[in-house]
Amino acid sequence: MLDYFFNPKGIAVIGASNDPKKLGYEVFKNLKEYKKGKVYPVNIKEEEVQGVKAYKSVKDIPDEIDLAIIVVPKRFVKDTLIQCGEKGVKGVVIITAGFGETGEEGKREEKELVEIAHKYGMRIIGPNCVGIMNTHVDLNATFITVAKKGNVAFISQSGALGAGIVYKTIKEDIGFSKFISVGNMADVDFAELMEYLADTEEDKAIALYIEGVRNGKKFMEVAKRVTKKKPIIALKAGKSESGARAASSHTGSLAGSWKIYEAAFKQSGVLVANTIDEMLSMARAFSQPLPRGNKVAIMTNAGGPGVLTADELDKRGLKLATLEEKTIEELRSFLPPMAAVKNPVDMIASARGEDYYRTAKLLLQDPNVDMLIAICVVPTFAGMTLTEHAEGIIRAVKEVNNEKPVLAMFMAGYVSEKAKELLEKNGIPTYERPEDVASAAYALVEQAKNVGILEVE
Repeated sequence: MLDYFFNPKGIAVIGASNDPKKLGYEVFKNLKEYKKGKVYPVNIKEEEVQGVKAYKSVKDIPDEIDLAIIVVPKRFVKDTLIQCGEKGVKGVVIITAGFGETGEEGKREEKELVEIAHKYGMRIIGPNCVGIMNTHVDLNATFITVAKKGNVAFISQSGALGAGIVYKTIKEDIGFSKFISVGNMADVDFAELMEYLADTEEDKAIALYIEGVRNGKKFMEVAKRVTKKKPIIALKAGKSESGARAASSHTGSLAGSWKIYEAAFKQSGVLVANTIDEMLSMARAFSQPLPRGNKVAIMTNAGGPGVLTADELDKRGLKLATLEEKTIEELRSFLPPMAAVKNPVDMIASARGEDYYRTAKLLLQDPNVDMLIAICVVPTFAGMTLTEHAEGIIRAVKEVNNEKPVLAMFMAGYVSEKAKELLEKNGIPTYERPEDVASAAYALVEQAKNVGILEVE
């Protein structure tokens, strides 16, 4: 189901171009990197596109085509779609805009496109979209730069916002497994994509930017099923009256009452993010196992960040773990006298990588601890290396290996970059702000409730 969109054996770019000013140029240039199947340019005027033999029509291509990307002027879309149907194409991404988002006439034309597609057994993503990516097979059927490879599938109803988030994540070294710009969602919708992603190996979490959902009942039913397997994080726009009006004129969506959406999300296990950063923070957490409870241990080399993180956890209904006396005694045995050995454990600024290793190990072994947040303001004094604290955490996690989630917060900007890279490479999501790491911890706890690991209080 829908796999021909993300693992196609043959692709046609209809409207592929030699003109760098046209979207068809970028789409074809990006798709030339795809190695799992052949990519064919279709251009009525050109013999060759970007050095590759071009075809006048999709029907002239000698091989089977699973996926067609339509990036032609609006007046040619209908005929192009019919030709795709006659060719036996399975999936079509229509990048061209000017349909349902423009008003009643556009909606009628859009409906006609769907009827044509269904007549031939085809499915449509779009129109009015940026395209799709599957970073695990080097598929970039968009006109933007490919996202970094990761394990979060991101579905966006806004093409430009989706593109902006892809660029933001490239800068912040966050990866996506898939990026799907759904545009007007004339045919394939959130629910069908969620259902497909529920069974894929590489997508550990599903993040959604939603303006409006056409079939709320279907969305809820699917979300309820999917969240038992994988987390879904939704960032909903159009919560206010003016936002809802803007959503309607943007993708032709009925944004609906936020209260109704909020209740539906809660009922179906969808996690709600209030900002872009929160959505990304929550989604990234799922490279870690789910916790068995909501009691968190915090370790830090600076008091302030530990206190702020404790506040943020409390706001989200998470508790600080009460450490066993045995753990406290062992911490006292090697930490300096001025260190705080309750929870948060403040090892003070002189803490070295070895202190991080020993502290993390003890906290992970404490039966009262369900999850660990390791905080570090990376020191640039006393001959400490920039990565020794990260190395200590990684060593402890590998040695204890007891399936408790570990999140890190490294708060020294560019000074933390090498440590952050090392932690991420070892599967430990690393954040820079207390609210982000707390959102990640909250997401893990809520998903543990969804799958029945953790009792709902």
